[in-house]
Amino acid sequence: MAKKQEQPSTEISEAKIRNAIWYIKTGKTKKFICEFLGIAYNTKRLDKIIEDFKAKELREKQLKEKAKNTELTDAVKKEIIKSYLNGEAQTAIAKLYYISAPRVKKVLMEANIPLRARGKNAEAKTEHIVQDLDIKFKVGDRAFSGPENSFVTIQKVFDEEYAESLRQGRQRWIELYPWKETSRYSEPRIGIHYEIYWELEDGSSWKLNSLKNHVRRVETLIEETGRETYEVWIENESAFRKMFVPRAELFPVVNK
Repeated sequence: MAKKQEQPSTEISEAKIRNAIWYIKTGKTKKFICEFLGIAYNTKRLDKIIEDFKAKELREKQLKEKAKNTELTDAVKKEIIKSYLNGEAQTAIAKLYYISAPRVKKVLMEANIPLRARGKNAEAKTEHIVQDLDIKFKVGDRAFSGPENSFVTIQKVFDEEYAESLRQGRQRWIELYPWKETSRYSEPRIGIHYEIYWELEDGSSWKLNSLKNHVRRVETLIEETGRETYEVWIENESAFRKMFVPRAELFPVVNK
């Protein structure tokens, strides 16, 4: 199937050329139309611009008619899916292959691809998707979040192995404020007089209570969902981290 070539950024916009053709029909002078198009007054160039545009329109009409009656090959479908998963809009893809946007949507839905929502705060359409939840993401992988309607990057994988790794460390006690017998507390209090940290093998450390709560949360979610959860970086305008994202909310994408 034919695929459009990219046009130079300096090309006069299609909307302006359509206006120019309308101005000719309404009797505007060619000098006025050249000024409108932002070009020097040159009737031959103006005629050529309009002639090329009409030829292009005719060619596109022929290609669309041909594409309408042509079965999409597996290679074309693969390219459509890849383009969409890398952020291209359905309308832009449709224009690229001279097909309709509904036809692009059909290809995506048949391939179990989540459909991005148009609204800024709307969720993506994912009801039609049957996922293989046994596919596990790795740190650095790119995925698509249905609820966030955005691409994400995996930052951490919260699974059994992760929970076990947090148990591999040692305690370290830090004095915060000396306790005295004259204190209103009968004995030293954690968080006031001292703090207990848990130092991990990679050199990082947690407050012990925070670590225990974190491990408990990770393991509870594994029990409830039967799958790992993730910390992800949301790749939208806000660009923020989100923790404990269930596996079922994330969909594989084709990395660029």
